[in-house]
Parts: sequence; C-alpha cells; structure tokens
Amino acid sequence: MSSQRSGRRTNIRKRGSTYTYYVHVPDGRGGYRQISRGGFKTQREAEVARADALHAISKGTYVKPERLTVGEFLLDEWLPSKAPPVIAESTFASYRQKITNHVVPGIGGIPLQQLSPVDLNRLYRELLEGGRRPSHVPARRYPDPLYARAVELRFDGHTFDAAAQVLRTEFPDHAASITRHVVSSICRRTKEREAAEPPSHEAGLSPASVRYVHSILHTALKDALRWNRIVRNPADAAAPPPESSTKGGKPDTWTAEQLRDFLDFTQESRYLAAWLFIATSGCRRGECLGLDWDGIDLDGATATLSRQVTVVDSRMCVKDLPKTKRGHMIVLDPTTVAVLRSWRATQNEERLLAGAGYRNDGFVFCKPDGTPYHPDRFSREFDRKQDQFNRARAGEPLPRLTLHGLRHTWATLALQAGIDIKIVSDRLNHSSTHITREIYTHVTPPMRSDAADRVANEIFGNREADNA
Repeated sequence: MSSQRSGRRTNIRKRGSTYTYYVHVPDGRGGYRQISRGGFKTQREAEVARADALHAISKGTYVKPERLTVGEFLLDEWLPSKAPPVIAESTFASYRQKITNHVVPGIGGIPLQQLSPVDLNRLYRELLEGGRRPSHVPARRYPDPLYARAVELRFDGHTFDAAAQVLRTEFPDHAASITRHVVSSICRRTKEREAAEPPSHEAGLSPASVRYVHSILHTALKDALRWNRIVRNPADAAAPPPESSTKGGKPDTWTAEQLRDFLDFTQESRYLAAWLFIATSGCRRGECLGLDWDGIDLDGATATLSRQVTVVDSRMCVKDLPKTKRGHMIVLDPTTVAVLRSWRATQNEERLLAGAGYRNDGFVFCKPDGTPYHPDRFSREFDRKQDQFNRARAGEPLPRLTLHGLRHTWATLALQAGIDIKIVSDRLNHSSTHITREIYTHVTPPMRSDAADRVANEIFGNREADNA
C-alpha cells in the first residue's frame, strides 16, 4: 500500500486544489526527460490522462502540452516556414494579410492545443457579419478650398493646364506642386468620392474570402498536426461557408461589336496595343504587362507568356508565372500581329529619342523610357478611357467593364463561336476544363441545346420535311 502511494506521489501529485501528472518522454538523444500536465480537478482524471499520454508515447504520437497561442504559432512559426521561395511572394503576402487582419484579432489569443471547431465556426460567422476593416482614407494634401476651386474651374470649361495656372495664382503656397496632372487627379478623386457610397464599418467579408481564411487555417493546422503540436486538426470539423455560396454571377463582358467600337475609339492611345492584346489573347493583366519581345514570334504568329508584372505589399515586381515556369504559348491572329509590328516600330522610335536613358528590359508594353506600366495605373487608364467613350457617345454608352472583363469577353466570344472548351481552357491557362466550365456556365447551355438538336437530326432526320 505504501509503495502504491509512493508511486502516486511520483506520477500524480496534488498541487493546490488540482492534480498534475508526470511522464518521461524520449529527448531525441537516447535519453528521457520528464514533462508534466496539470489542472485536473480529480486524481482519477489525472490518472486517465496519464494513461492516455503513456499510450501516445508508446505509439510515437504524444503531443507535449504547451501554452503556445494560435497567434504565436501562426506568426512566429508557421508563416516564417512558408516565406519565399517556399511559396510565391504574392501568396505569402496574402497569407500574412489575412492572418494579421482577420485571424489573430479573432482567435489569436486561444491556446493552440485548445482551439476547437466551435472557435473556428465563431470566427467565420464574425468575419461574414463584420469582418471588413474600414479602409484608411489618406489625409488631403491640399486645403479643401483648393479642391473645390479645381472642380469649379473644370466645370466652367478650363483645360487642366489653364486650371493649374489659375490655382497657382490663387494658392501661391502650393504653386510649386500644382500641375495639370495634379488638377486631373483632384477632379477624378473628387468624382470618385462623390459617387462612392459611405463606407460601412460593419460590412462583412464575402463567403469566398472567408473560405480562403479557412483554407489558410486548415493548411496551417495540418502542419501543426504534422509537427506534433496538436492532437487533431480542428479545421477538419469546422463549417466554413459552402463552396456553392462563393460562386460568382455571370462575368461582365462586351459583345464583339462593343469591343470593336471601344478599340476603334482608342486608336490614338498608347495603351491600344496592350488592350487589344488582352482582348484577342484572353491573357491576364500581369501576363500582358510581363510580355517580352523575346517571347514574340511575329513571323510565326505566336507569343509565349512566361512572366508577369504584379504588385506585392504596394511594391511592383516582375516574376515568373506561378503555374508554369516553362511559359505558355498562344497563337496570334493576323490583326494582333499587325498591331504588334506597328507598336514595335513606335517603341524603337521612343528608344532612339530616349537614348542612354532608355531602360531596355525587353517589355513589349511599357512607358516611353522602357520601364513597365504599374498594373493599377494600367487598369485606371482603361477605366478612364471608358469614361471618355461614354461621354462622347452618351446615347450608346458601354456597360461598365473591368480590365479583366476583356479576358472574360474573349472566352465568352470563343465559346459562343463553338470553339471546343478544351482549347479555350488551354488558351486561358486554366488548370482544368472544370474551372472554365464553372466560370462560363452562362455560355454552355445554348451550346448543349445545339448539340442535342444536331445529334437528334442524325438519329431521326428531318421528319418535318418528310411529312410535308
């Protein structure tokens, strides 16, 4: 009896009002080290837990009790393990942003080993209902009267140059920095502010964004399980928004006639060749901006997309395509080839004019000094040109379209023309035709109906004609 009590004092001890168990685990160097876990209300609970721990040790699945929190694990251990080049820089930045802004504020203080599916479900619900952080509105650079005066001058018919001259006279303290570009920016931003709805601080994240948070957490907790930090992955039993709730509606596109009208309208724009290339190739914005002349074969009418220009943490960078390091070759149509030939001649003239100041990195679409376009600026120019088109043709305005809508337009026109979806999917560089079908379901029903009629005609023939 005394021996049993002595054993219990060694393995199970009462500390204050709770009980603690002690076990020995391999230290990885051929020896053992003692670890403990406490907080059990009764001696029996401690004994059962110790027996479970001994069983796990014998199977090599024991997880050491730790006070490490979810936030500490994600920020101090998991994210550093995923830093580039393990994953792409843009993906890493996205993970860090989601974890910092949405995960840590919600569940970062929970001990990692105590995280439950209920905790994750609560986080997902909170993000859906009010997870969007209010956007930061930068302080205005100029006094409010200057902004109002700039808009007034433009409304009265002054050009940007004339308005800038007046503003420099009326606001001498800011004269050195007021240019026509500043006036243009002031007017555009004022218009955007007036058109925008007041920001809602309670707006929630979209189901797709919450599923993305879940995906990040599931991967991180899977690694925690693999690293013997937790016994089970609570994300396996969590309930994020269903995939069906993330399906977008019909992509916004233009008709062939609308696209043709827009391209005709932009004949004098230096961005015409780039916009036309996206519209006729179906490539992404970053792929277009990353295109280099070494990847263009005008005689063979092909283009190889092998890199992209993107923005990571507000910094523009050029990198290889994430899905294929070997490049993605597409065939070009005669009109696009002709436009590219003309654009190359223009670019050669700009290179001669710039002389030693030209940065020859081989970009097909770039500024007059050879440096690449900033992706956001490139998209804004597309938006501005649509505004100009709709002001000039107020009777027949174009539906509002994002730059990415040119890619959707190409895919939609291709499928409507009866091009096999495998060819369309390959052109878009989708990983599978399933993705293509999911995005362009609005196009496929008429194609299925046409196929049904054609097969039925093969089976039954034209019976109406026979009966006539």
